[in-house]
Amino acid sequence: LIELLVVIAIIGILAAIVLAALSSARRNAQRVKARAQVNQLRRAVVLLESDTNEWPDHKTIDDVESGASGNEIWDLGAASSGLVSTDGNFPNWNGPYINVVPKDPWGNDYFFDTDYDIDPTAGERWAAVIGSFGPNGDGQNVYDSDNIYELIIAE
Repeated sequence: LIELLVVIAIIGILAAIVLAALSSARRNAQRVKARAQVNQLRRAVVLLESDTNEWPDHKTIDDVESGASGNEIWDLGAASSGLVSTDGNFPNWNGPYINVVPKDPWGNDYFFDTDYDIDPTAGERWAAVIGSFGPNGDGQNVYDSDNIYELIIAE
């Protein structure tokens, strides 16, 4: 009976280790997927820029809007973003540049921001980025260290 209890305890310990490893692997896979999707979205923005000489929402290319507020684009699938379809106002639009704008692995929208502070610990260093708010985004738009983004251009 004691041997049986020891075997059951060992199996329980091994199961706990495996479940912890699976959870960690799932979190890592979500981050890798988000990085791949952000990279794909960045490439779509670069293609849009190349054809139309504009960024999503008709933003001026290479214009990092240092510290501006309310300039984020939350719906990259909208026609005004120009990635999936056009609102008719993009000159030389030759898209779609991406078939569909996915949700991030946590179910939130990706964003395009022309005044993202890429180094908040060292003061303000503004950049245009495309990204995800990461696992704690939860629709709250939390700007913190777990955000996943690709740099378009920095000041």
